[in-house]
Amino acid sequence: MPANLPPQYYEAEEVYREASTPEEKIAALQEMLAVMPKHKGTDKLQADIKKRISNAKKEKEKKSKKTATYNPYRFEKMGAGQIILLGYPNTGKSSIVTSLTNASVEVASYPFTTSLPAAGMVPYDNIQIQLIDTPPLVPEDVPGQLIGAIQAADFPAVVISAATGRCLDQLSGTIDFLEEKRIVREEVPQGVRAFIPKDLMVIATGIDAPEARDNLEVVQEFFPDINIVTVSCTEGTNIDKLPEIFFERLGIIRIYSKAPGKEPEYESPFTMPRGSTVLDFARAVHKDFAENLEKACVWGSSKFPGQPVARDYVLQDKDTVELHT
Repeated sequence: MPANLPPQYYEAEEVYREASTPEEKIAALQEMLAVMPKHKGTDKLQADIKKRISNAKKEKEKKSKKTATYNPYRFEKMGAGQIILLGYPNTGKSSIVTSLTNASVEVASYPFTTSLPAAGMVPYDNIQIQLIDTPPLVPEDVPGQLIGAIQAADFPAVVISAATGRCLDQLSGTIDFLEEKRIVREEVPQGVRAFIPKDLMVIATGIDAPEARDNLEVVQEFFPDINIVTVSCTEGTNIDKLPEIFFERLGIIRIYSKAPGKEPEYESPFTMPRGSTVLDFARAVHKDFAENLEKACVWGSSKFPGQPVARDYVLQDKDTVELHT
């Protein structure tokens, strides 16, 4: 049976051939596996790619041990989601992190103040969102570890400075870099983790500068489909809106657990992907709950408080769920 591989497969294969880091090889191989048709004609090819993915992961691990176990770009995911900030020198990434978190980040007017990445937690209602500051982006000299960090994060947020006429170059340069690394794509095949340009989150700092509005008008002419969030870290303009925007972009909901006969646990909600069901929630609590679930009652999106619902009932943000086994 012929393989009949799609054009996206050969594009990813070319990226794999040109990859210089294990992270880039793994991403390209995973895309090749995702876009190929699954039938008897591709069984051997699938097995070969899975073997190459395994070898690339071993290469990555071996390289990590060889260059010391410490990777400054590796942050264990904490809270409800992980967002990584990317931007050219002096775009205001560190100022955003300082304004929203308790992370110790140096902020200065000269370029390349941030030499190592730093992480902080952004509070939003009763959850925390992890925000990572990164060294200034220099597209022609980006360490493979940073590429791996971008791929590992839930999504990247591009930061530009509206206070400078170079903000258009900052945005186009960052997008070009992300497209080169196939983190941003014009079309994203099913099963491939990437972003289309118009879905990128872009934050423009320095909105209080006199020339900021004119600079942003130029940016929007070239990128009319991209929604730009404007902030001022010095004036505090719109900074308080960022946590909610982060939450919405993460595509998650908060679900409160309630034991029978007790009050809901409002202080420590479960965070789950939007569209999750009662059965998904039961699995998140414990696999035994999912296996032995007899009944579930929901407060919030249900027609009446404590309504018994089916296993496939789709939960909404801030629902309270009581599981019975």
